[in-house]
Amino acid sequence: MLMKILKKLAAGGLYSNKAMANELGVDEGMVEAMISQLQQMGYIVRDKMNGTSSCCAGGCDCSKEVKKSKHSCCDGNSNIEIEMWKLTDKGKVTLKKC
Repeated sequence: MLMKILKKLAAGGLYSNKAMANELGVDEGMVEAMISQLQQMGYIVRDKMNGTSSCCAGGCDCSKEVKKSKHSCCDGNSNIEIEMWKLTDKGKVTLKKC
């Protein structure tokens, strides 16, 4: 099950713990525990960012109307926090062995 989650994270895309739990047929708490275990094992690292850290850096593709919105990720006032996970070299090597 840990390798399934590691493969999902390696594939990219956006997943909530709830969506991943539904897809894997397990409890959301189990997904959180497995992600924590993958982190402790050194296979993944946390990459925290807020809504403005990468949305608009170097070119936001938001429309002009969205940019003017007071809650847009492009306006610098967003307080959205997204947790991203990146595979470490150890995680990448482990996936190649599977």
